Formats: sequence, C-alpha cells, structure tokens
Amino acid sequence: LLMLCIISASMSTLSSQFHTMGTSVASDIYVDGIKKGQAPKHFTKWIKFGVLVSILISYVVCYMLEESIIARGTAMFMGMCAAAFLPCYFAMLYWKKVTRQGALWSIVSGFISCLFCIVFLHQKEAVALGWCQAIFHKAVLIEAHPFPLIDPLLFSLPLSALVLVLVSLATYEKEARQK
Repeated sequence: LLMLCIISASMSTLSSQFHTMGTSVASDIYVDGIKKGQAPKHFTKWIKFGVLVSILISYVVCYMLEESIIARGTAMFMGMCAAAFLPCYFAMLYWKKVTRQGALWSIVSGFISCLFCIVFLHQKEAVALGWCQAIFHKAVLIEAHPFPLIDPLLFSLPLSALVLVLVSLATYEKEARQK
C-alpha cells in the first residue's frame, strides 16, 4: 500500500511537471515568440510538442547523470524545504508572537544556509556539484571529520529557527502597533 502511494505521488508530480513544461513551451515559444501578437490556433499541438520534448530531455539527462541523482536531488530539495519552511509552519501553529518579518527572514536564512552547506560543506553534494572544487580547489571547505558527513539540515534548521525567534521578537511590537 505504501509503495502504491509513493508511485501515485511520483506519477502525479511528473504529470504536472511535464504539463507545466509543455504549456511553457507553447506559451513562451509559440505564442510569445513565433506567433507574436496573433491568436494561438495550434496551442494544444504546441503543448503536446512541449510535453514530448520535455520528456525526451528528461530521458536523455537521466541516462547522462549518475544513478543516485534522483535520490540526491530529492534529498537536497526536501532539506531546503524543511530548513526554509518548517520553523515557520511550527511557529505559526504554536507561537502567537511570530511576525511577518520573522517568517520571511527565517525562510531566506534557512534556504541560503542549506544551499551553502550543500554546495560547500556536505561531501556527497559538494563533490557531485563540483562548485567548491572549482572555486576553492578543495572538495569541501571544512575537511575535518565529521563536518563533511553532517547533513546540511543540522546546520540550517536551527539557524532558521533562531532567526525566526530573534527577528520576530525584535519586530513584534512594531507589527502589533501597525495592526
């Protein structure tokens, strides 16, 4: 049952992504580019063409990259989302003093810190991306054990929560007066 749920969620996600890419091709290339200023007669055909092209590109990219790219990409995305949004969700439910500015800065700090850790600190992602090697000529910035093995979420989630609390406390009175 769990596997069926996972497969259905994956199929739904892929379907929506391919339809979005197809619509983007039809809208951006056909309507805004080729037929600029004219009524789109063959819009549906261009959507189908865009879906086909996006599937073919995904297929080619899938075979060009290493086997674990899907799992690694999913882990990076989920880590960034958790670092950016989890403190805000939790605070909105359980803390009345959370402010708009606190939530905004929490999201920004969580995303940026997680991205920094992925690109420069966590060995699996940093080596695969190669940006740290290209910029600093080393695989990761901190090579001392255990830093290259620590998940980026362990750095970025507490930082995001701390920023949420500090900024919310600093801006609570101002936002309360404006209401």
